[in-house]
Amino acid sequence: MPTTRSRSKSRSSLGVSFAAKLGAFMLQSVNGDIPFSMKTGFGQKYPQVFGVLPYLHMNVSEAQFRKTLSESRAARTNSLSKICRSKKLDRTLKRVQFSCKKQPAAGVKSLDDALVESVNNRFSTRGNGQKRLREVLRAQRVQVKAGLIPQGSVEWAKGL
Repeated sequence: MPTTRSRSKSRSSLGVSFAAKLGAFMLQSVNGDIPFSMKTGFGQKYPQVFGVLPYLHMNVSEAQFRKTLSESRAARTNSLSKICRSKKLDRTLKRVQFSCKKQPAAGVKSLDDALVESVNNRFSTRGNGQKRLREVLRAQRVQVKAGLIPQGSVEWAKGL
């Protein structure tokens, strides 16, 4: 039978939106309070905050996020293939049938899958990210109350 602690950990992400999980992932490295003012919004001290805002305002779903990854996959694969060819890996590793086309494509797809898996399944381990996410939420709720942003901009926080 699971311990109380493991049950509470597994429950902590139940009902949490993908956007909130992504937010905790992106904000995990923010060390310190997030500057905010009603006049200027979020300060520019942490680029992660500016970066997470579109995902939160849109309440991005996993399917939408995966689509953005998929749409950029060809460019990222081409970039990795170019590096592979510049290092002549297809020649150097010819005996093991290494391909500067197939391996980078598989690598980029695997990275995308690992990213989404981490966002979905590591929420409970991102205590600092959750703390920073709640700071953003408090500020956004103040903005909603003041009529600066619509209520829909905080839909991502349901279940948090």
